[in-house]
Amino acid sequence: MKTSRNQWLLRSALTVLALVPVISVADLVQGVVSPKDAVVQIKDSAGNVVATLKGGPFQLNLAAGKFTAECTAPKASTRSLYSMAQPTTVNIDCK
Repeated sequence: MKTSRNQWLLRSALTVLALVPVISVADLVQGVVSPKDAVVQIKDSAGNVVATLKGGPFQLNLAAGKFTAECTAPKASTRSLYSMAQPTTVNIDCK
């Protein structure tokens, strides 16, 4: 009887854990945007703007995943960046 109770508790605990949603961890993404007159929009995978950066050093807390950095000035360009569940350094050059 004790074994079946322990098995029931184990199954119940595993069921609860299976129902808990996966949490996306936000972590630090830092770097430098250049030149000083640059403007960059950071977009998530759905195309939503999550941050706008100007030239100079920056720090962002982003969920883990793929993002797009779109330079709008002085020269338009696009590059991918990845936020991992650890601090990441990304320098964005808009020349």
